[in-house]
Amino acid sequence: MTSNAKETPLLLTDELRLKTKGLHSKMDRLVQLGLFAVLDYKVYRQILLGFYYVFKTFEEEYQLQLEKSPVNMSLLSAHSPELRRTEAFEADLAYFYGPQWKEQVKPTEHVQAYMDHIRDIAKNKPEKLIAFPATLYLGIFFGGQIVRSKIVKAINFFPSPPEKKMGGESDNCIAIFTFRERDPSTGHASGKRLDPNNAKNMLKARLNNIPGINDQTADSIAAREAIAEEAKEIFVRNLDLITSAEGVWSVWVRWIFTFVLYAAVAFGIYQYVVLQFNGGNSANKEHEL
Repeated sequence: MTSNAKETPLLLTDELRLKTKGLHSKMDRLVQLGLFAVLDYKVYRQILLGFYYVFKTFEEEYQLQLEKSPVNMSLLSAHSPELRRTEAFEADLAYFYGPQWKEQVKPTEHVQAYMDHIRDIAKNKPEKLIAFPATLYLGIFFGGQIVRSKIVKAINFFPSPPEKKMGGESDNCIAIFTFRERDPSTGHASGKRLDPNNAKNMLKARLNNIPGINDQTADSIAAREAIAEEAKEIFVRNLDLITSAEGVWSVWVRWIFTFVLYAAVAFGIYQYVVLQFNGGNSANKEHEL
């Protein structure tokens, strides 16, 4: 029996998750391994630096769009100023590189191409910028919390001069994973920590309630498709940013070697136990005979 009822369209965040599922799975596996965060802080800070340029460019371009007249109502509806990460990245990079870090670094070729892509999107198809909070901010709420946990557990691999202390209220080296209330007069992060679940749900609600985004008109469907295509592009570029970091492949080789070594030792112990057990059983049977 065929129903005449119209299908309820997916919410924007659900549609993006569905259409980026394969790429999302690749990123999840990479995050779950957490190799770059656990084995070599120099690799991790390179990746951190790359994402700093990406977030900074996206947040600057998004803000410039909001200052235009007339303002793009879709961008305004999805705007989440309390989630800005530029300052948090700068705090973490100062931890890893030192206070003069801006004089020591520059974007890689891959990262520069990513930045140019964001600026091109902002200039020619600004509505696609909605894909960035929908992937980058939500990514911090999901996979980013896993990375944060790995970092906190791997204290010994971080540079730890006596005057530095990881974590705590100062958010040293984990500021990008911590969201705090902002001073309304300055816009700078200050005050108590925001509940990540509440902040995540607030962002999803804004994205899913963009005016007209869930309509079944040709324009709305085309807008969702454009955002979904950009979300896929973001995942591809994020994966490229991570895997192109200098030293990341040597980290993975070390991890694989360590895994194989432990697996070989475990298998050897297992074989020894089995042989001992079987040998004991054989001796008991001979004794009984």
